[in-house]
Formats: sequence, C-alpha cells, structure tokens
Amino acid sequence: MSDDLTLADLLGFDQRIADPLRERVRVLADRWPLPAKLRAAAVDQVVDRVRDRLSPRFYRVLAAAWRHHPACQAYCDPVKHPPNEVNTVELAEHKVEWACEPAVEVVADGLEAVGLASVDFAFEVVVKIHAGVVTIQDARFITMDAAKVSLVARLSVESFSIAKFEIPVPLPTTLRFGEHGEPICPPAEPEAEAAPAAPAQIAVPAIVDAREGAEAREGVGG
Repeated sequence: MSDDLTLADLLGFDQRIADPLRERVRVLADRWPLPAKLRAAAVDQVVDRVRDRLSPRFYRVLAAAWRHHPACQAYCDPVKHPPNEVNTVELAEHKVEWACEPAVEVVADGLEAVGLASVDFAFEVVVKIHAGVVTIQDARFITMDAAKVSLVARLSVESFSIAKFEIPVPLPTTLRFGEHGEPICPPAEPEAEAAPAAPAQIAVPAIVDAREGAEAREGVGG
C-alpha cells in the first residue's frame, strides 16, 4: 500500500462502486433534456465527479480527526515538547468518521450556462482502527504502525442506497503521513482535501453536430 493512496483507492471505487453508481445515475439521466449521446457522456462525468470527492489521502483523513483530540493537541506546546523531540502514542480501538454530501450540477455549456439537473449524493466512510502506534515530532503526525484497520463505506444517490460494505485495509508496516508529516495544530487554511464537500459542476455542449439534429430534438423533447 502506498502512503499516498486515497479513500477512492482503498475502497476500490472502480471495482465496487462505479458500476452500480453509473446505473443509478443513468436512471436519473433519463429525465435530463439531452440527446442520448450527450446524456451518456454526462453520466460518466457525474461518476467521475463523485470519485473526485473521495480524493482525500487516507493519512490526511486520520490526521484531520486526530488533531482535535486533547491528547494530540498537547504536543502543540513547544515548552513541554521541544523541537526534534520524538514521541510515540498508543492507539486504543476507535473509529474515525469521514462524510460528505456533494451535489453535482449538470449545465448546458453555451453563451450562458443553463442548469439542466442537480444530483445529490451522501457518502459516509468509517475507519475502524483496532490497534496501533503513532509517532509524533515537532507537533506533527509522522508515522503510524497499525495492527488492523478496516473501512466501512455507505453511498446513496438521492436517498437511494448504492453501496454498503466493509473491507480490510492492507497497511504497510509503517504508514507515513506525507514527506513532512501532518500538522497537529490547526492549519491556517481550511482542510479542503480532508473533507471536500463543495458542489461540482459538469458542462455538456449546448450545440450538437448537425448530423445529430434528429437525435438532439428527440432528447430535448423527452
């Protein structure tokens, strides 16, 4: 397992989630005023945007949750824990929860963008950590050695359940929190990667090739 793997990678998005998600979005897309070929492309784009929302690196999801724990915040005090001091913290069995509710908007890309549809999703991922040791230095999470970790995932589209499963996470002997570690003290900038929830938008052409005119009229009409 690479240190840079994302939630999408660990959950096996392409193997476990993409196909049932695409099938459900296709059902919703039948109501979109688009010609068939553009509708199919739009469905694929929506699936891609949902995958993008699962882009946080696994170690950043852990750091985003742990940095708010008082026991971890104590390492932000440079007097009690001076620079270069290395500490190890044992992890008791616990859970880390990550969730987002992205909305994907489908718009016609012309002289003026026109909204065609909006699709709401709900993602919940629970990281179950059964044991482990975290190394902290300079108020940063540096590495984690874990005995056993699993992921529970739930995904719904417009309140329709798409996926629900639990899988083990094959961790390396030592998981690194990036090249320089992850800061424990709250960063100055919002943690956009740890929990991306801003609406996404995809654009489909407002004008199609003349050879597809008949198909376009059929799509717009119903």
